[in-house]
Amino acid sequence: MIEKIMTRGVSVGALALLTACGHLPIAEPAFEAMSAKRAGMPNDWTVAPMTGDPAAVISDFSVFQDAQLVSYVQEALENNRTLRAAIESVRQSEAALQQTRSRLFPQVGASVGANTSALTDNLSSNVDQYSFAMSARYNADIMGDLSASIQASAAGLRSTEAVYEQTRRQIAAQVARAYFTVIEQGQQLDLDRKSLERQRQTFRITQTRFDAGSIARDELVLGESRLAQAEDSILASEASSRAAVRALELALGRFPQNKLSMQGALPQPPVAPPLGLPELTIRSRPDVVSAELNMIQTFANTRIAQMGPWPQLNANLAVGLSNTTINTTSNLFNFDNLALSIGASLAQTIFDGGAIDARVKIATSQERAALERYGQTVINAYGDIVAAVDTFNTLGSRNVALTKASDAAQEVLRLGELKYQEGSESLLNLFTVRESAEQAESNLIANRRARLEQWIVLHTALGGDPTKTQPLATPAATANGK
Repeated sequence: MIEKIMTRGVSVGALALLTACGHLPIAEPAFEAMSAKRAGMPNDWTVAPMTGDPAAVISDFSVFQDAQLVSYVQEALENNRTLRAAIESVRQSEAALQQTRSRLFPQVGASVGANTSALTDNLSSNVDQYSFAMSARYNADIMGDLSASIQASAAGLRSTEAVYEQTRRQIAAQVARAYFTVIEQGQQLDLDRKSLERQRQTFRITQTRFDAGSIARDELVLGESRLAQAEDSILASEASSRAAVRALELALGRFPQNKLSMQGALPQPPVAPPLGLPELTIRSRPDVVSAELNMIQTFANTRIAQMGPWPQLNANLAVGLSNTTINTTSNLFNFDNLALSIGASLAQTIFDGGAIDARVKIATSQERAALERYGQTVINAYGDIVAAVDTFNTLGSRNVALTKASDAAQEVLRLGELKYQEGSESLLNLFTVRESAEQAESNLIANRRARLEQWIVLHTALGGDPTKTQPLATPAATANGK
């Protein structure tokens, strides 16, 4: 009979990585640098907070008091494929942060095994061997390298969230602009149809007069030419209307099939949002938030690179158990001989051909580049708001002038048509007056759509809803990913 044998041993450890340099702050230098890049902004704007709640984005467009528009915005936020891809990027960043933070916790593992063996000339005389092992590992972040990695991952996550927020707002704005364009194209098409009907009525009068011999053939040919041009305008307007519908369908995440049917007029644009507190407004924009967090992430990565030249002190804390039994499982899970070992080592790179120094230089250069990108992002945001406000106000002033011009041109057209019917107005003059009136009305419709679109541009430039306020983020909160 084969004797029962059990062996035990120690094989598990935990590694704590130490460095000779102290724990340097991450967030404070970044915020000091950001403050310098924000210098010089005027002091008359308000705040527009970024929010992760889709209801807030949807409600932003309720100011137009158009239930169909709100429904389309909600549909786009649910179905747009670009937005779905953006949220997957957020989930990947969340997983990356979770992976980095997992290094703060002990790593525990266990294994159980069994195998049998026998001589080939006596297979019945086999030996069964069982094994059980358990191990634990823990990395202590004594000098801050893991903390810097977590800060970098947290900032990266929040930056990705800001990009997602920006994508969501851009899609909502795209839907609203496409929606208003569809309505505008419908109104322009109605205008062209009215023009065609006028041309037909005028041509009937012209044909009657020509048949009676009261006008020359050149007027008849002129009437035929203008009638054909009106028919061509209908075809072009119908094509533009179909293109506008397809653009809206694409923004909604649908296949473009020209199946949307909408009725109604362009709403009046809301008043311009109030302005005040520029730093809060600028920093509430998703692109500025993303640039700030990218800079925080870069500062943290630079901190990690700067640890490279220093001596690395490794402290080893090991605890574990390994049992093996033969022909029995008795005492396989016995923990009596659990063993502990502690050790330490000091390592210093003497020569690496300049690899560590190059990594530090790269990280420092990336830090400077992130600062410059942030500064340019702030300048661009400032420029977006200034331009959006100016254009919105200009379109409002032009609307007053265009309304007067259209009303006056319609009255001139009415009088001109009466004169032509009476025979006191030439056909060429009538066409000139009619073209002027129709162009004035078309310009007014286009301006109304442009004002609505510009309100959206201004709303987006301000970062969202400018009627709500929030405090500036603190360095600690930003570094911790809050």
